[in-house]
Amino acid sequence: MGFYGPEPFDTAEATYVWTGLRTPGFFSVTVKGNAPNFTTGIKLVRDPDFVGGMAIDVMGWTGPLGKGTTPYTVQGTFNGMYLPKILIVGSNQRLLIDVKEIPFTSEDDYVKQLSAQAKTLEPA
Repeated sequence: MGFYGPEPFDTAEATYVWTGLRTPGFFSVTVKGNAPNFTTGIKLVRDPDFVGGMAIDVMGWTGPLGKGTTPYTVQGTFNGMYLPKILIVGSNQRLLIDVKEIPFTSEDDYVKQLSAQAKTLEPA
């Protein structure tokens, strides 16, 4: 029987894409790690109860438990106002990461790059 909960991660990075004057942009967050074998459906989920910024939980379904791990990469986007740092939370660590910024003048190029990457990411 499987269970839904936080998953371990190794690295995380975030980019904020400005979408214009007086309009909120979005965060693009990418997390990489090694999940226990028989883990599926790994997603990044914004913590709605976190106060004082933004926290992103790395969540997935694991079970039955097996030996070893499988590498994964997961990406998600989250709307909001710019923050210089965000918190990534997994089963093995809580990591406060710096957010890179993409100015709205080059947002189209960045969105095209994200679309191309999404096509190459393998589902977890």
